[in-house]
Amino acid sequence: MAGLRDEPEALRQRALAGDPVAQFNMGVRYAEGRGVAQDFLEAAKWYGAAADQGDPQAQFNLGLLFYQGLGLPRNLVYAYELFRSAAAQGDERARAGLAAVSLELNDEDRLNLGLDAPAVRPTHH
Repeated sequence: MAGLRDEPEALRQRALAGDPVAQFNMGVRYAEGRGVAQDFLEAAKWYGAAADQGDPQAQFNLGLLFYQGLGLPRNLVYAYELFRSAAAQGDERARAGLAAVSLELNDEDRLNLGLDAPAVRPTHH
């Protein structure tokens, strides 16, 4: 298992070879600056590689980067889609993320995602 305790180069080699656990852990290293300079764009690259292989933790973390606009342009639709994929695999954090993002989606994005328009929009004073 390729974990955060592995040497960075050994972990990188496993990640480059396509190991989704290693890819996820490379994303964590870059997101948190563990043994490497913090780099959210590089974290997104590694999370994306693992997310493409169906890793729910990577899907959630990448969705969070899109939601927060860290290293990537803020994109609520991508965040929602990633959270939905992770939630479908049982990730509880992703379910909470879906609820948060859905409150911020505009009507066009909701329609494109196949969602109903909200009955009541939150008001900000």
